[in-house]
Amino acid sequence: MKRFVLGISLVIALVNNLCAQYQPTNFLNDVRFKKITDGTSSTFKAPEIQGTPYLEDKFSQGRVMMRDSSFANDIALRYNAFSDNLEFRKGDDLYNIDPRTIVKRAEFGGRIFECLSFYENGKINNGYFEVLTKGKAALLVRYTIKFMEKEKRKAFDDPKPDRYTEVQKFYFIAIGDAPAQKFANKKGLLELFGVQSQEMETFISKNKLSIRKDDDLIKIVAHYNLL
Repeated sequence: MKRFVLGISLVIALVNNLCAQYQPTNFLNDVRFKKITDGTSSTFKAPEIQGTPYLEDKFSQGRVMMRDSSFANDIALRYNAFSDNLEFRKGDDLYNIDPRTIVKRAEFGGRIFECLSFYENGKINNGYFEVLTKGKAALLVRYTIKFMEKEKRKAFDDPKPDRYTEVQKFYFIAIGDAPAQKFANKKGLLELFGVQSQEMETFISKNKLSIRKDDDLIKIVAHYNLL
């Protein structure tokens, strides 16, 4: 699949006003980006492939915050959960925004995404997370979609075609400036609260909160942030 690299590592100009408003054209010049020449870049999106690599297929207008706290406004954005990239549209052209560039935060479609460090398989990586709530501890969601190749034909069974899996969501907690850590159950969550774990266990039990529900998790982390 052909891709044209339009930029490698471009240096953002120094700005005197940290709240300066970026125009989309300047934004193109300030990020490490790749033009998506076939509409999908590294994503496989042929008609015969089932499913979608996107959290939402439709682009939503939003804004992007740089690491110097300046903004690019009125950018059409969507999140590719297969490649862990933000994509934005300018006219008829589509671009990837790699999470290891100068982009810090993106707001679009009623969601907030941040590029953060996190622990994965004993290593520290960087990637995009949706932020559900934030204080001294942040409640984060990481979305993943996998690509499954077409299965070999079996007797009496039709093989499954090339396809994207359903989106999976994984919850993380980031405390202070430390890398985010994943949790999968109540015990794992309480361990991340450290010396406040007993207080948090009492709060969860008293209020009959579930770690399987976003609203309940937001209440749990919000309470921790008040301690």
